[in-house]
Amino acid sequence: METTGYRKQWYSIPFRLGVLLAIMTFMVQCGDDVIEWELKSTEMVITDYVYNNPEQFSEFGNLLEYTGIENLLRVRGPFTLLLPTDEAMRAYYESKKVSSYTEIDKEMLEDLVYNHLFQGQITAGSIGQGALLYKNGLGDYVASEFSGIEILINKTAIIIKRDIPTSNGYVHHIDHVLEPVTGSVVEELATYPGYSIFLDGLEVTGLSDTLNIIEFPYGSATARTRYTLLAVPDTLYQRHGINSIDDLIDRYSDSEDLTALENGLYKYMVYHCLNETYYFNDLAPNDIYYLITFDNNLNIKVDDDYRINPTDSSFTGFYYDLSNIPAKNGAIHTVNTLLENKPPDPQTIIFQTTDFFDLQQGPYYLNYYQRFYDGENTFEFIKWEGEFMLYYLKPSHNLMDDDCLNMNGHFEIEITTKKVPKGDYELSGFFFMGSGFPEMAVYVDGERIGNVDLEDGTWGGSPLKFGDVSFTETERHTIRLVSVRPGGLFWDYVRFTPKV
Repeated sequence: METTGYRKQWYSIPFRLGVLLAIMTFMVQCGDDVIEWELKSTEMVITDYVYNNPEQFSEFGNLLEYTGIENLLRVRGPFTLLLPTDEAMRAYYESKKVSSYTEIDKEMLEDLVYNHLFQGQITAGSIGQGALLYKNGLGDYVASEFSGIEILINKTAIIIKRDIPTSNGYVHHIDHVLEPVTGSVVEELATYPGYSIFLDGLEVTGLSDTLNIIEFPYGSATARTRYTLLAVPDTLYQRHGINSIDDLIDRYSDSEDLTALENGLYKYMVYHCLNETYYFNDLAPNDIYYLITFDNNLNIKVDDDYRINPTDSSFTGFYYDLSNIPAKNGAIHTVNTLLENKPPDPQTIIFQTTDFFDLQQGPYYLNYYQRFYDGENTFEFIKWEGEFMLYYLKPSHNLMDDDCLNMNGHFEIEITTKKVPKGDYELSGFFFMGSGFPEMAVYVDGERIGNVDLEDGTWGGSPLKFGDVSFTETERHTIRLVSVRPGGLFWDYVRFTPKV
């Protein structure tokens, strides 16, 4: 699986909770290399660009001054601002039944500005079908798609002037104000007509309770949930003789408790609820995507179409106009079949060593290196013994999402995977090649299956084989590497390839 199709997320906390990140002028790379946004003295910073065009943007300029966010947009970036015209701002006031920004709560105005602001360089050429490259200042994904030659943002605003360079980033003019998305995937779907049967299915199975959670306590702060909903419209159900929730229950339920994990209706509904947020440009050419229960997955192939669980004769596709709908805690797509629940087929599965929720909550994630010293208590599914473990970041070096885990010298490191469907697999791992190659013993669920010598690898080459494994149950597994010859380990992912 290649990294093509993955949207990079270079920060993971809102600007107002991480101003230090916003004003950082560098990102640490290998050694002491520093990458900086090159200031262009002949160009204005974003704040001055807005203020120097009062005939077009006086209203948004007033918001920058009133909220104090003008100061943020004077520092080195890069930033990207989607800038509403005065006409768009006045239409927004009218929709709120006010005549001026002074009649709107200041905190709401701050959210409104942050909703248009991104830490990172987004050019029109980098915008694809799905979502923008970076989250906005509220930590939200912003959807993007095409309507003819126009770029449409969050299904409401068109970019009417593109790629205006400033000394600290880019500005794009838009013709509508982007209102912050506040509802969960369930609440946002409910604002669209024609999904009552599907929504009732989520309600009676209890899944809506989970999907309505947007944030939850995590340590001393909160963390955001991330889901993807594959919704079925009423018209599609009706073509299959399903005209109400009672008909849906009659078709799929096989017990009285609709909330039971083994109930047929619950299995059917949860098969439409994916863990993590996936817009179209997040989908890899061929990958599996786990349900929120982690006990099953579906396969999506991307070529000339987006195909769910394709076979030689059929697949489930999407209604494009009713997909890439943003929610506060995820994305919503509309599918064009009932998308029946099916057991997972043996297929190639890749787990990134950095794809763990607790690791991804830190401000370092996809931003800069970070050392960790407590190998037992820092992360739930990553354990190690050694001087320290390094979260390593190296863009454009063949690493999936540009990051991996690094250990040096004599060490042990273990990850626990998500559930792997039962079957026979060849297990391999991909490593970023440096110097001082270690040789490592490989253990799966505590059993040694062989050795892997990084001297056998080549930079940018294929994964190195660990050994063969056979699983009789669908469950999580531990993979532990123990150095038998010291060296530097840069571990990107593990791969399970079904044996024919």
